[in-house]
Amino acid sequence: MLSFVGGLIAAALGAYAVTKTNKQLMAADIRARWDAALLKHGESFAASTRTLRHHAERFSRSENQEERRRALDEAHHSMRLTCEQLRLLGSPRVQRAARAVIHHAYAVRVHGEEDRDPRAEQYPSAPPISRLNDALQEFYRALREQLRANEPEAVIHDDDLDVIEPGLPPLPQKERSQSA
Repeated sequence: MLSFVGGLIAAALGAYAVTKTNKQLMAADIRARWDAALLKHGESFAASTRTLRHHAERFSRSENQEERRRALDEAHHSMRLTCEQLRLLGSPRVQRAARAVIHHAYAVRVHGEEDRDPRAEQYPSAPPISRLNDALQEFYRALREQLRANEPEAVIHDDDLDVIEPGLPPLPQKERSQSA
């Protein structure tokens, strides 16, 4: 009888250990899938944002403004769509940061197409591209934090990219956030 009870206890402990391990493996698998989807959509969002900025900055110099406008529409649409996907996957910080990028990307677009800042009254001290760069900076940091990257806050700002290349002189303040 004693050996039967001992066997029963051993079987119960074994079943508990297997169940706990399986639950941990399942949770890790789900987390990995969510992280992979978050990274994919984060990359797509950043790429669409950069594309929108590229076309907006070149709009006035473009030989075919209708083609450039279609490219802007496509990039803007892609940004909005990906932002919605990020709402499903991202932490509140990621979601807020993505919405701020959308907000400032619109101003960059209007500035490129119409040479006016539609939000100048809200942000009188910063041009649209500078605001977009700041919003992207926060988006990168928020995404890296949720993905548990090493040093998630250590993303070099667009205005400070000159520190990558030793000896490269920093941009004068008036030229910052004006070139890609």
